[in-house]
Amino acid sequence: MIGAAARPAAPRRRRTVAARVALALALGLAAVACDGRPAPPVQGGAPDPDPLDPLRRFEAARRAAADFSRVPSSDRLFGPDPIALRHLDPLGRPAAPGAPALLSPLRGRDALVLLDASLRELSRAPAPASPTGVAVMPSGEIFASGEASPALFRYAVRGASLEPAGRIELAGLLGVRDVAAGPEGVLYALDERTGTLVTLRPGHAGADGRIEVERWDEPIGAGPFRVVRLARHLIVDCLLDHTLVVLPVGADGRPLSGRAARIRHDGPIWSFDALETGGADGALLLAAGGVEDHPLDRTGGSFGYIDSFVFLYRVATGARPEVTRLSAVNVSELGVLTPKAVALSAIPGSSDVRVIATGYGGDRRAELLFHPTESGLAGAPEVSTRPLAPGVAAMAALGGGAFAYANPLLDAWLLDAGDGAVAKQPVRDGGEDARSDEIRLGEALFFTSLMAPWNRTDGPLSRFTCETCHFEGYVDGRTHHTGRGDVRATTKPLLGLFNNRPHFSRALDPDLTTVADNEFRVAGALSGHDPWFSISSEGAPWLADLGLADAGRSARPPEALRSALMSFLMAFSHRTNPAVLGRTGFTPLERDGARVFRDRCARCHAPVLLSDDPGSAVPFERWEELVLAPEGAIVWGRAGYEKTGVVPYVHEDGARVPSLRRLYKKRPYFTNGSAKTLRDVLERARFDDAGGRIAGERRGTAAAAAPGAFFHDGAPVDEGLAALDAGAIEALLAFLDLL
Repeated sequence: MIGAAARPAAPRRRRTVAARVALALALGLAAVACDGRPAPPVQGGAPDPDPLDPLRRFEAARRAAADFSRVPSSDRLFGPDPIALRHLDPLGRPAAPGAPALLSPLRGRDALVLLDASLRELSRAPAPASPTGVAVMPSGEIFASGEASPALFRYAVRGASLEPAGRIELAGLLGVRDVAAGPEGVLYALDERTGTLVTLRPGHAGADGRIEVERWDEPIGAGPFRVVRLARHLIVDCLLDHTLVVLPVGADGRPLSGRAARIRHDGPIWSFDALETGGADGALLLAAGGVEDHPLDRTGGSFGYIDSFVFLYRVATGARPEVTRLSAVNVSELGVLTPKAVALSAIPGSSDVRVIATGYGGDRRAELLFHPTESGLAGAPEVSTRPLAPGVAAMAALGGGAFAYANPLLDAWLLDAGDGAVAKQPVRDGGEDARSDEIRLGEALFFTSLMAPWNRTDGPLSRFTCETCHFEGYVDGRTHHTGRGDVRATTKPLLGLFNNRPHFSRALDPDLTTVADNEFRVAGALSGHDPWFSISSEGAPWLADLGLADAGRSARPPEALRSALMSFLMAFSHRTNPAVLGRTGFTPLERDGARVFRDRCARCHAPVLLSDDPGSAVPFERWEELVLAPEGAIVWGRAGYEKTGVVPYVHEDGARVPSLRRLYKKRPYFTNGSAKTLRDVLERARFDDAGGRIAGERRGTAAAAAPGAFFHDGAPVDEGLAALDAGAIEALLAFLDLL
C-alpha cells in the first residue's frame, strides 16, 4: 500500500495540501524547484514538534562518527551489479540446456560470469576494473572492458569454464566503457572520458599475454557509453551529446565517419537496438529509449516534459545520410521509466516490427507492435504491458519469447519465460554485500518512481525518477531553464553529497535532511498528493525482491523513507577515479598543476574534507596522498556564494562554489553550461595578478576589478587582468584530471 500517513503538525507544515497548491499557484510556482525551500513557519501559537528533528539528529550523529578522509568510494558498496548481458554465440543462437549461453560482467565485483540459459552461474573470472562491456569475436574469443581500466581482457571458454587468455593494453586510455566486435575480426572500444572511438585489430599474443593490435582513434562525441556492431553498421550512443551516431563500415571493418547519420535529441538517450533492412540504400530500423525530446520545463513547480519515450527511426547512411522518425511512444504512461534496455525484432512471417521496452525506474515491461501501412510502419503501435521488477539494465533474447535480464538494482539476473512468469536468480556474492536495508531502500527511492508514485503523464506533467536527469547519479549533459527569469543551469552530480553541503547552487539546503524532504515534495509536487506518505510491499510488490529483512512489514512511514534516502545519499560517494589507480606520486606536470591550483583556485575551490568546515582544510603537503587515494576525499568546494562572471546568476549573490571531483563525468561546465571542455574553462579565466589598486594605477584609472578578483567568464576588458599562460593551463588540466 502507498498512502498518506498521519503527519505530526509542525510550524512550517500547517497548510493543507489544497492550501499549499493554491498558494503555489498564486505565486506562479516560481519558487518551487529541486533546490526550493519549505514554506516558512506560520506565526502565532506554540510551535509544534518538527517531524524532521529526529532525522537531523540522525544525520548529525552519522557525520560526527564519519572519517571523511576515508569515506569509501562506491565502486563495490552497492552489490555485484550485473550490468550487461551478451550471448556467447556470436550470432545469438540459443544454447543447449545446461551449456554455456551468456556472459555478464559484474561491475561491482570486477568479474565476468559465464551463465547457462537458466541463468545458473557456470564459471567466473577476473575482469578489468569496474567492468561494463563484453564482446564475442567470430572466432569465439571473448573480450571484456572496464570503465576503470585501460586494458581489454581476453578469455576462452573450455567446457563450462571461462579462462583468461591474454590482454590488450590501450596506451593513453584510463578506461573503456563498452566494447563490440565485428565479423572482420575487429574490436570497437569507447573512451567515455575523452569521447573517443577506438578501432582495434588484434594480432598475436606475446609470452607475457599482451596482444599486439593495430589501432585507429577518432573523436565520436561527449560521453560515449554504448556501442553495437551490425553486419554493415556501427552504432554509438553518446549520452552527454544526446546523440546516436550510425556509421557504415568498410570491408575491413573500419567505420566510415564521413558517411555517418546522427540522431540528436534534446535530452539523453539511454538505450537502442537496430535491424538492417537489407535494402539497396543500406537503411536500418532503429529503436531508442530516452527522455522526452523536448526542453526540460521547470516553470510549473516540478519537472516538466521528462517522460520516458521509445522512438522508432528509419536511418540511411552514405553520401546523403537521412534520418526519419517513424514513431514516438510515451512509455512513462505505460509504467516503463528510464528504459535502459530495448529489443527490436521483426516478426517472422509478417512485416510487423516489435519493440520490447524495460524500465530501470518502472515496474512494467511494454511490448510495442508496429504494423505496416501503405506509407510505412504505423506511428501508433499496438501496446501491451505486464509487470516486471525495476532495475533492468540489459536484456538478451533466449528464443521462444523468453528473455534474460541483468538487474543491478536487485543484484540478480531475471529469467522471463515469455508467459508472464519471471524467476529471479541472485548473483552469488559470498557475503561481501554489507548494505543495510535502509541503503537498499534508499537506492530504490533514488532510481525508481517510489518517491513520486502518483505522478501522471499529461502535457508537461511527467513520470520520472532521479536518474532521468542524473544518469547513474551523475549528469545528463543538459542546460535547462530553471523557471526563474532567464536563469539556466546545468545538471550537477548527486554523488558525494554527504561532505559537500550546503546543497544546490541557489537554495543552499543546509543538510541532507532538508534535501530528502524537499526531494519528496518536489518530485510529486503536481500529483495532488501529500508527499508525507507511507509505502508497503502491498502497493509495490517488487520491494520484496530487494531482499529486505522486513519486506513483509505493513508499511514504511514517511520518516523511514526519508531516512532511507538519506542513508543512500550518505553512502553514494564518487567512484574511484581511474587516473589514480596504482599511483603513489604526482608527475612533475601534475605537481606544477597542484601549485597553480593552490595559488589561483583554492581560495574558492577549497581543499577541505567538509565543504562547510574551513577547519577541515588539507595542507598542501598532504594533497598528493589524498588525491591519489582511491577515496579521493577532498571536496574542492566551499559553502557560500561567489560571483565569477558566469551569468545570469542563479542567486542575487552568485552561485555556490561547486565541488571539482570527477570533472570528466560532468559536462558541460559552468552553471550556465557555456563551457564545453575544461580547456575552455581555463582559457576564459582572468584574475588580478598584482592587486586591483596597482592594476588601476597602471592605467591611470580606478580598477573595476577588486583586489584578488577572479573571473571564470565575462571579465571586464582593459582592466589589466591576467590570463593563465599555456604552461599553467596544461599543468592545471593534468592536476584536475586526478580529482
